[in-house]
Amino acid sequence: MSLLDTYTVYFLTFLGNIVMFLLLVIFAKTTSFKGLIQHYIYGKLLQTIGAALGLFRGIVPIDFSIIVGNSAVFIGVALEVYCIVHVDRAPLKNVTKRWIQVVAAITLAFTLLYLAGVSMGFRVFFSAMVLGLYSLTAAIGLFFHNGATKLRKILAFFFVILAIYQIIRALDGFLIGESYTLFTASLLQTISFISIYVHMLISTMAYLLMTREVIDIKLKEAATKDYLTGIYNRMYFLQLSEKLFSLMIHQQKPATIFMIDFDYFKVINDTYGHIVGDKVLAHFSRETQSIIGIENILGRYGGEEFIIFAPNTSAEDALILGQKLQANLALPFANDTTIPKYTVSIGTATMVPAALTEMDNLIKQADEALLQAKKNGRNQIVQAKSVCK
Repeated sequence: MSLLDTYTVYFLTFLGNIVMFLLLVIFAKTTSFKGLIQHYIYGKLLQTIGAALGLFRGIVPIDFSIIVGNSAVFIGVALEVYCIVHVDRAPLKNVTKRWIQVVAAITLAFTLLYLAGVSMGFRVFFSAMVLGLYSLTAAIGLFFHNGATKLRKILAFFFVILAIYQIIRALDGFLIGESYTLFTASLLQTISFISIYVHMLISTMAYLLMTREVIDIKLKEAATKDYLTGIYNRMYFLQLSEKLFSLMIHQQKPATIFMIDFDYFKVINDTYGHIVGDKVLAHFSRETQSIIGIENILGRYGGEEFIIFAPNTSAEDALILGQKLQANLALPFANDTTIPKYTVSIGTATMVPAALTEMDNLIKQADEALLQAKKNGRNQIVQAKSVCK
C-alpha cells in the first residue's frame, strides 16, 4: 500500500472530519458566537458518519452503507455550504425551505438510482457532480455576497478549484463505469480523494475564518454604531466629521452642522410607551439617512438629539436639505401605522473654515440655532446668522 493510495486518503478524510468536528464543538463552547454554528457542527458530524460507513463497507451491510452513508454526506455537505453562505445573516424561511427541498430531492434520487441497480461508476458520477455543485454554490454565495470581503473572494476561488476536481472525478467514474470501485487504484482517483480531503480542510477553515471576521465586524459596529438606530454614535461621528472638517479647511469649501431635536418626545414616551418611542427614533434615523445620502454623516448626539455633518454644503443648500427632512416627516407613515406623528426642530450653522478653526465652534452655533428654533415654537429650522471663516 503506497503512502497516498485511495484507502489511506479516504481514512485521513474520515480522521480529519472527526478532528474538525471536535474542534468545532470546542469553538462553539468557548466563544459567544451563535449564528449557524450548531448546524455546521451537525453537518460535520453527518459527514463523519458517512465517511465511516464507506470506510467500513463490508463490515457494515453494503446496502445500508451505500444508501445511508451517501445520504449523510449529501446532507452534511449541504448543511456545511448552507452555513458558509449564510454565516453572517439568518436566511429567510423560504430560502431554507428551498435548500431542504433540493437536498431531499438529491438524496431520494441517489437512493432510487442505487435501488435501480445503476453501476458504481454512475453513482460516483452522480455523487461527485452533486459535491461539485455544492462547491460552486459556496463559491457563488461567497463571491457575490453583498459587500464581499477579500477573504470571501479568496475562499470562493478555492471552492471553484474544488468543484473542478469533483467534476473531473465525476467524468472519471462515468467513463470507467461498471469496473469502478470505491478504492480504485488510479492516480486520478487518488487526486480526487485528495480534493475531498482538501475540501474538508478548506470548508472548515473558511467557516471559522469568516466567523472570526463576522465577530470582528460586530465588535467594530458596537464601538461605532448606536445600538438602537444603527447610525453612528457620538464618538465615532465626531471622529469622522473632524477628518472631513480638516478636508474642508484644506479645500476652502463650506461645511454645515445640523443639530436636530424631537419636539415633545417625552409626550410620545408617556403616551405610547418607550417601545414606541424607540421605534420613532429608529424610524427617524432610517428616513433621515435615506434623504441626506452617503455624502453626509448622520449621528445620534444623545437621547433624542441627532447631528448631521454636511461637507461642501452652503447655507442655502443646508436650508433646502432641512426643509426636505421636515417635509418628509409631514407625510403620513403609510408603511407603519404603529408610529405616531412627530416633528423635529432643526438648527444649522455653516462656515468656510480656516486653519486652526475648531469644529466645536460650528457645533456650538448650530446648537444655539436649535435652541432658538425651540423658543420660536418648535417644528422649524433656524440658521445661525454668523458665517465664520
